[in-house]
Amino acid sequence: MDLYEAARQGSVDDIKSAVEEGCDINAPDENEKPALWFAVQRGHLDACRLLIAHGARAEKQGQSILELAVQEGHTEIVKLLWPHSKTGTQHRCLETAISLGFHEIADFLIGTQAFEYQHLQASDLEILKNDGFSRRELAAFQQWERFIFARRSEKLSLHHIFFDYALLLATKADRNAGLRLVNLLLEGNKPLADANCLIKIDEEIEIPLISAAEKCNLEVLAILIERPDIRLTICGKHNWPAFLHLLANPKSLASEKGQAIARMLSKETLVDSFLIDSKGAHLETVFQNVLRLGDDVLVKQVIDLVQGAAGIFILPLLIRANETNGLKWILNNDIANASMPPPILWVLLCNFFQRNPNSEALKPFTRVAEFLVEKTVWDPMILACLNSRNFCFVKQFFYPLNEVPPREVTEETLAGHFQASADQSLVRDWAEKGFANAALWSAIRSGIWKSAAFASLLSCTDIDLDEPFPREKRLATGAANKSSPIFPGSSTGEKRKLPFTLPRDHP
Repeated sequence: MDLYEAARQGSVDDIKSAVEEGCDINAPDENEKPALWFAVQRGHLDACRLLIAHGARAEKQGQSILELAVQEGHTEIVKLLWPHSKTGTQHRCLETAISLGFHEIADFLIGTQAFEYQHLQASDLEILKNDGFSRRELAAFQQWERFIFARRSEKLSLHHIFFDYALLLATKADRNAGLRLVNLLLEGNKPLADANCLIKIDEEIEIPLISAAEKCNLEVLAILIERPDIRLTICGKHNWPAFLHLLANPKSLASEKGQAIARMLSKETLVDSFLIDSKGAHLETVFQNVLRLGDDVLVKQVIDLVQGAAGIFILPLLIRANETNGLKWILNNDIANASMPPPILWVLLCNFFQRNPNSEALKPFTRVAEFLVEKTVWDPMILACLNSRNFCFVKQFFYPLNEVPPREVTEETLAGHFQASADQSLVRDWAEKGFANAALWSAIRSGIWKSAAFASLLSCTDIDLDEPFPREKRLATGAANKSSPIFPGSSTGEKRKLPFTLPRDHP
């Protein structure tokens, strides 16, 4: 039996025989693992003791063997290996022991006093900060909470970075589950943890305030915000402050408390100090949520914060806030060749104009529409609807013709059809380009075809009952763009029997 198999089986006699035959006890196998690694993995204490007595090293390249013993929960082997392990890997062992629920091992490690502030050398502390911690699931928070609360009557002699890590886990727990631990770690004049701590997790820096905002843990956020020492302008992922991270969560503005916290964070957020991804990919959700809420203060604060860095995605916010200078800046940057904001942003803006038909923001919106129609980015019908104040009917034109509009747009199209009927040229163009056909099939798929507006829709000409979305026609300028509502197509084909039953009261 070779040395590695002897270590796997924990055969002390075979290990002795291999050593007597001159085997290199630290030589790795084909997988770069020494014999001690196998003995530790299988939990063979006597085999580990024998190997160490014959000079087996407890450290190898990569993961330390001590970490392996902790992960496997072998308490006695951890005690055996401890004196032979390097300091640089020890902090991960303590974190692992607590996070995995091996609290007896954690108690032993803490009892060595190696993790007390006064016993950590500057070089060790630097290693600890640079190496960071592993990313853990929610279960890790629960283990840290259980460990700390079970020992809070005693003095946990730990460096504050471990409490900082526990605080970070608590702020990331779902549904404010970490509130109790947050309160414990931050209570008193000399709290155990630093509310502004920066913790390295798998090569990324994470911050409690940012984590709570991302998770929309409003109760935890309220505790952090009330602290006099908290730095509300601190930035995390995407180089965003907590203000933007909170707004990016769809649940953030659903409650009065979330809105109040967002306003509080907006007042403390510094402008002209953040670099945002110019593609605006992450900001789309932020803009949607702010537009849905319709809070002028938050809209203007987001504009001030991101300014031109968000690109064209910020257009609806600039219009909503009547920021003429910002609009001019965006329009002067060749908007015709850039990717447009998603349709939902324009739909939400139209919802605002429905509620506020006399808003001054309609003027810059109309100017933007005129510019985009002139550049053939938008269909002229959008401008016609805006001039007639038909905000119900206009929403459909922001979506590509070959896509089914959302239910809210479908219903709004039918609702605005009566008003649009007063302008026969508008309705004729609308039907000829295929929008009537798309509205018909979208209404059927949305299950709203029994409405009176739907019955009126059937009276439109050029509706193809066999083709949900007619093929786009070729124009003199070239082929239609499938991803844009610039060049809607027209429907062709023979009308056939309806593929559904009309309501009884249909004429």
